Amino acid sequence: MTQEPLTPDSIRDYFGFDSHWLSTRPGERIHYLDEGDPAGVAVIFIHGSGPGITSAANFYLNIRAVTSAGFRALGPDLYGYGWTDKPPEAAPDIFSQVEQIIRFMDALNLPRAYLVGNSLGSRIAVRVAMENPDRIIGAVLIGAGGAVWPAGPRFPATYATQEAPKQADRASVMKGLMKLAHNPAMLSEGLVEYRTRMATRPGEAERYYETTGNRASSAAATVMDVEAARRCPVPMLIIYGREDKVGPPENALACAEAFPNADLVVFGHCGHWTMVERADDFNAFMLRFLQGYDRRIIDPPIRSGDLRAGDLAQS
Repeated sequence: MTQEPLTPDSIRDYFGFDSHWLSTRPGERIHYLDEGDPAGVAVIFIHGSGPGITSAANFYLNIRAVTSAGFRALGPDLYGYGWTDKPPEAAPDIFSQVEQIIRFMDALNLPRAYLVGNSLGSRIAVRVAMENPDRIIGAVLIGAGGAVWPAGPRFPATYATQEAPKQADRASVMKGLMKLAHNPAMLSEGLVEYRTRMATRPGEAERYYETTGNRASSAAATVMDVEAARRCPVPMLIIYGREDKVGPPENALACAEAFPNADLVVFGHCGHWTMVERADDFNAFMLRFLQGYDRRIIDPPIRSGDLRAGDLAQS
């Protein structure tokens, strides 16, 4: 039976989130999620790349954890992805996507926010934080941080993220998802179906090829300035999977070494999608960071007087 054409309303059917729209300049129509208490501290989720990706399809297991803790969760679809329409003069590259996040914050009157970025989204989060440290309370970086091991990684990546599928169909979407998850059992049929339907919309393949090309060239032009990173005061929590096939854990260590206020967590038996494969553990670390441990990274408590575990448990 032929399915009805996919619409933004399908996000509620698949993931339980409502669609919202915002325009910050002519020709632009940003599609975004807005969940939780409008008066809560804002947490902006920045998705990664891949056929059929949207903010909802990236963070469907994490947004409710944030809103249940009293935060406001926001998830824009980046230029070149999802349901967002970009202005004609904006290329779907990292430079425009960084600017998009700041425009998004300005339009929603958000003077400051936390960022949670996955893969491409973590590169964007890093640049937003480095260029606007007064606007970013803290950042959770998933899968990549924008830094590379200076001497080259001991274990090279086994998957080139610049690869674009030769055709948009279920098989190509599934192939891409298999490279993100260490355990393919984590990939639900509903997720595969949704991303396949997104990737096979009319004109979507051409848009994705353009976006992928821009992503590759802009990534090469935005290798992180380590000296500038060392001057960035924003606290960072970097979460990585030991079996990540997109980039080796050394890249996460390089990022953690670059930022003065960064913690690094590595999950075993986990690939690129730590927020999916280890969702409960990821959410616990993310909430711990959002609820005050970001400050402890900057100023760790002195426990020289405590000799028993009970003393620490009561702190």
